[in-house]
Amino acid sequence: MEKRAFSTTLHSLRKEKKVTQEQLALQLGVSPQAVSKWENGSYPEGDLLPAIADFFDVPIDYLYGRSDREKTIEQKVFDAVYEETINEYEETGKSDEHYKTADLIRNINWAILTGLWVNNKSYEAPTRDSKEHPKMAAIMCDDVFYNYFGLREDNDISFFLNKAKDYDLFEELLKDTDRMQTLFRILSDKDNILIIAFLYTLKNGEFASVDVISKSLRIDKSKVKKLMDMLFDDLEFDKAYVPPFNRASIIDANSKEEKIYSANSMCGGLFMALMMIAREITDFPQAFRHIINAKQKSWIDRKKMFDH
Repeated sequence: MEKRAFSTTLHSLRKEKKVTQEQLALQLGVSPQAVSKWENGSYPEGDLLPAIADFFDVPIDYLYGRSDREKTIEQKVFDAVYEETINEYEETGKSDEHYKTADLIRNINWAILTGLWVNNKSYEAPTRDSKEHPKMAAIMCDDVFYNYFGLREDNDISFFLNKAKDYDLFEELLKDTDRMQTLFRILSDKDNILIIAFLYTLKNGEFASVDVISKSLRIDKSKVKKLMDMLFDDLEFDKAYVPPFNRASIIDANSKEEKIYSANSMCGGLFMALMMIAREITDFPQAFRHIINAKQKSWIDRKKMFDH
């Protein structure tokens, strides 16, 4: 660790905080000349050190170059996840399987939710109940955010929904629903869900034709073709910078063009989350480990939504 002289550290902190020697002196109850002397090599009385450290929000040791600044909670979380990710890779040699890291992130999400429960005095580890147990979850809800956490192994899901202060998120979301209606219409057909599921069986770089999909699933080719047209023509996924599904063309020996399709693995989590949320709504938990409903306003403002 680099050793910093007290005078250099004090000068840097003062400049960073954009205060003058006179302002710092006034805050500490000393003369501006005293501050000037400190920045030129002298030291304050020992009983002034806590006040200086508090004013700049640093540990006392930091003033003498013996420690780093106190890290923010965000930096501490970052460091913990980063370290776990690196350690797990070094242990397993795999960059695509982070089971320990996933557990750490799950515990952090749980800590956030349970920290909102003011009757809790200390952290408690989350459970992961088996499918034989009653379906459990935890919810925190107020007028700003919604935090949901599933606790059984078949609903191990967590998500945080935040309402921006100056944007009518939900009202605007539900006004423009044309493309969402198309998506819901697609998902209302079981065969369509199976076709989309087949696309997610493909690895990166793999594509399948309508004929291959039809034969694999024993679904009529016309129905497979109709779904693909809806995905790329009605939902216009071709125009997206990072589309959830991909379409390409191949040319056979007779110069005949055929379309082939794949799913973007990066977007698979959104599709799985949509299906899991749909299952949570249609198969709601029987009980809640924690539930806090501090919401006072309605989810949707009637005037903003319906008054024109």
